[in-house]
Amino acid sequence: MFDVKKYLIRIQGRKEYLPVAARLVWFREEHPDWAIITEPVAIDIEKGFAIFKATIQNAEGKPIGSGTKMETARGFGDFVEKAETGSIGRALAVCGYGTQFAPELDEGERIVDSPQPIGKPAYSEVGSKSGQTEKFQCSNEDCARDITKGQYEYSQKTFGQPLCPSCQRQRSGGSKGFLSLNE
Repeated sequence: MFDVKKYLIRIQGRKEYLPVAARLVWFREEHPDWAIITEPVAIDIEKGFAIFKATIQNAEGKPIGSGTKMETARGFGDFVEKAETGSIGRALAVCGYGTQFAPELDEGERIVDSPQPIGKPAYSEVGSKSGQTEKFQCSNEDCARDITKGQYEYSQKTFGQPLCPSCQRQRSGGSKGFLSLNE
């Protein structure tokens, strides 16, 4: 089983981040027969920008998730490669690989996706008078990972119980059960 903690790094402001390379290792351990297809949407060397799209496909070729990413030469000298890597990171996060470290899939401080501050669990505010927060967790006893409110709501609707993206994949045989940017 993939050990996320082994690959986490600390970046700006002591935030945890799961690098795309680690997400790829995790993904390949679980789905060696699935594909990641990248394609340039736009590359303009003179203007100094590149946009890539990555699509995750299951063994039957069905798209499971996708992500796009734009980078500029002003941000990175290797902006073409960064755009491609970023699109892969976003597609993997959409499929649940590192999602807890990129809950909004937003670029915050110019990294592939947004990390979450250390010590801040994936939870959402609950309308309580005490200002307490509610933590959402996977209902699989062997897992019990923290999940976001969006993951909780989607899993409740789809599976009738809160499951993390990994347990959703196991429950559905890997062919459905998690959000795609195309849905």
